[in-house]
Amino acid sequence: MRLVYNTSAVPPAPDDSISVCPGCGGKNPSGSTECDWCGRPFLSRGGRLRLTLWQVLSSLMLLSLIGAVAALAILSNAGRVLPPVRGGLTTSTPPPTAVPTLTPRVTAASPLTATPAPVAPPSAPTLPPTPATPPTPEPTPTPQLQAARIFNTGGQGAWVHEQPGQQAKRTRVLSEGTRVLLTGNDQTVAARPWREIETEDHNLKGWVLGDLLQLQQGAP
Repeated sequence: MRLVYNTSAVPPAPDDSISVCPGCGGKNPSGSTECDWCGRPFLSRGGRLRLTLWQVLSSLMLLSLIGAVAALAILSNAGRVLPPVRGGLTTSTPPPTAVPTLTPRVTAASPLTATPAPVAPPSAPTLPPTPATPPTPEPTPTPQLQAARIFNTGGQGAWVHEQPGQQAKRTRVLSEGTRVLLTGNDQTVAARPWREIETEDHNLKGWVLGDLLQLQQGAP
């Protein structure tokens, strides 16, 4: 025979070693005065707020600080004079700034003693400077040519070449005794001197062997 007992569900007894925060539901050790999760202070079983020594000291310091600030504000405003209130609004109007006034001083000149100011004569118009005329270059004197004559040809005369040298092209034969002008250009070809000559009528110019020329004294 089996006996069945009818037992009702009994709620577990509350755990006194854990304090549950009524605000966030966090579990804290028994005897905690505030929640370690949200910082909310716990109420005692009698319904009174548990205040710690640190909270009391913090409140007293805060009240002291507020009182010091208020006393300082009262002392700093004690010597100030508040402006009158007009229409419910406090307005401070700056004093007007004095603007210096300049009074022109006019001195009346006597018609007998007044001396008219001298009038400067009109200045003559300034003309631009005349550019300096460049000096006329002096004509370069024509160099005086040395006169010579054909000689020592045995009566055959001397050939006039276009260039110095026996191999140069011949242009004309000048008979012995013909007067010519030396230009001053001299060259040596094959160990023999050559001189550039010009006829007196300036129609012929070329080179003649220097051995066939005899210098003349005086003007050509």
